[in-house]
Amino acid sequence: MADLQIDVRDENGVATILLRGELDAYDAPRLRAIMDPLIKVAQPAILVDLTALEYLDSAGLGVLVAALKQVTDRDGQFGVISPSPIVARVLQVTGLCKLFTVFDDTAQAQARFGLAA
Repeated sequence: MADLQIDVRDENGVATILLRGELDAYDAPRLRAIMDPLIKVAQPAILVDLTALEYLDSAGLGVLVAALKQVTDRDGQFGVISPSPIVARVLQVTGLCKLFTVFDDTAQAQARFGLAA
């Protein structure tokens, strides 16, 4: 198993969370703890880069869905960037690809969030 690596960067008020490795029940609480303060700001803007995510289970999906709901409830923006093929398949099978705003790449996401590419 590949341990989950989480890198967070802020660009003009948009938090981008890069996930590498495997997001499972073991690491889901750690991701939730990192996301909580980012969500609690006024009108949060969060992008989750899934390009390097190799595995995603139901606990990981739960964290992402909860974050989407909390951000939306605060009139914020939430999107995912370029899910890896395995993760894209999970999103498709679960129907969550219709729920999440999915961007092809970081430049597209930043443009949609009002940032210069």
